[in-house]
Amino acid sequence: MLSKTDNQLLTRTGPGTPTGELFRRYWIPALCSDELDQDGKPKRVKLLGEDLIAFRDSHGEVGLMDEACPHRGTSLYYGINNGCGLTCMYHGWKFDVDGHCVDIPSEPTDKLKKSIKLKSYPIHEQNGIIWTYMGPKEKMPPVPNFYWMKLPQENLMAERVWQDCNYLQVIENDLDFVHAAFLHKALINQDIQENVLCTDLGINPDHPLVKNPPVKQAVQDTNYGKRCVAVGIGDEVNNAYMEIHYIFPFYSYPPRFAGEDGMFHAFIPRDDESTWSWDIQFAHHNPIDVETQHIRRGLLVDENHRKLRNVENDYEQDQTLMKTLNFSGIRGIATQDHAATESMGTIVDRSTEHLGTSDLPIIHMRKMLLDTVNDLQEGKDPLTLENQSLQTLLSEGLYAPKEKYWQEAFPLKERFDKSSNVMK
Repeated sequence: MLSKTDNQLLTRTGPGTPTGELFRRYWIPALCSDELDQDGKPKRVKLLGEDLIAFRDSHGEVGLMDEACPHRGTSLYYGINNGCGLTCMYHGWKFDVDGHCVDIPSEPTDKLKKSIKLKSYPIHEQNGIIWTYMGPKEKMPPVPNFYWMKLPQENLMAERVWQDCNYLQVIENDLDFVHAAFLHKALINQDIQENVLCTDLGINPDHPLVKNPPVKQAVQDTNYGKRCVAVGIGDEVNNAYMEIHYIFPFYSYPPRFAGEDGMFHAFIPRDDESTWSWDIQFAHHNPIDVETQHIRRGLLVDENHRKLRNVENDYEQDQTLMKTLNFSGIRGIATQDHAATESMGTIVDRSTEHLGTSDLPIIHMRKMLLDTVNDLQEGKDPLTLENQSLQTLLSEGLYAPKEKYWQEAFPLKERFDKSSNVMK
């Protein structure tokens, strides 16, 4: 459990908050490239409690800046995007992608123009994703170079979805091995396409993630965050060794085995009561089957990236389905996660929870966040992610004989080592 004070500290991420200042020290996926057309309509983007506007100018460059015009606050969402800039519809003030005011036709001279600049954030566009950095310029880290970023674009599929709860609930769900054995369990064995983890019903009951709750777990400190290990039953002679990588502060690789398409997550606070949940699926050696992967995730969204299966329609839960085909009665493995985390409320009161041994990764993640937030308030810089490690990091579960200790069967690769681990 967390005290009410610590819970509030970790769940508040707006401007000026300790955790918000920490998160602003890392690169954030903001939106997908195909959401912005050259000289097209601007896009509202809310990140870490800030109301921002994004647009792509006449040269294809992207700007991300305050939504409110600095003149008298009119929303630039309704502005005119042409001529390499965004023009406010109210009095014609025009801004380039860096937030510089390039025209004030309502004024007789350029004197005022020279003193006007919108708050704007740097952009990095790669693999169909637009990233931004919202922290101090002098503390800007390198753009992360995750494993999947070197894959051909046809091997990738990215989805951005508005999730109606605080980011911490979403991360905690992603570090929870055991929930898959219940929430994501299909009650029948299905004919599942090669390389794909599951269908929209869930994971087959003979898969190690579902076959038995893997309550024997370990957490290791690494140079990127935490490696979470679970040991489950593989077959008559082998254990199944699974891993989740928590990449500080809000990225992760959920568990996968050889032959399965990979998954990368980023969970970015939209504000304190909602999250941008990023699912980046990737195939290692071939173009990804976008339709199959989209269907199994089950995330049907509107133009604002909000789910059509949501609390208003009970996530389309089907009681008959629950009794015959899957544990939750909900279709879509991601929709199942959203239903579980959103039903807790927008910000869960962690002072009333009762944690068990299966919650070990969550306990370690919370402690790392708390310690880093407190250190940052004392002037200590947070963990810097090293691209040399990120380039080869991914989730790679395996099978090994039961008589082996987990450290022998499934050791941490030396390049990720931070020389300590905990086993309970």
